[in-house]
Amino acid sequence: MNTPPTATRILIVDDEPDLLDMLLAYFLASKFDVETATDGVDALIAISQRRPDVVLLDVNMPRMNGVEALKAIVKIDSSIAVIMVTGNAELPVTVEAIQNGAFGYVPKPFDLRYLDHLIAASLRRSHSRR
Repeated sequence: MNTPPTATRILIVDDEPDLLDMLLAYFLASKFDVETATDGVDALIAISQRRPDVVLLDVNMPRMNGVEALKAIVKIDSSIAVIMVTGNAELPVTVEAIQNGAFGYVPKPFDLRYLDHLIAASLRRSHSRR
């Protein structure tokens, strides 16, 4: 018996409720399986419960910032594609995120079409690694 393909799981991690709501609605309408978290600590809990295919991860958050969360995610499962999403477009933070395993980096405000393309590219890469 063939099992039906499962929807791509996306975990959106951001401490801005309006942005979380907007991205949640957008990706649910695009037929993704979506979960949200408001900081790095909650993101790691969510990842331990249900592994996502892609994590959209804000850099500046309370309790655990995005770069710290990225490092922990990579230790848990380096095949999870992590895309950093932030209003902080400083080059040193971008370089640190990429050096620590981020697939990509999207500054806010962002174009949803570009984000779609980046997610598709990250999924192609992670599927080719399995």
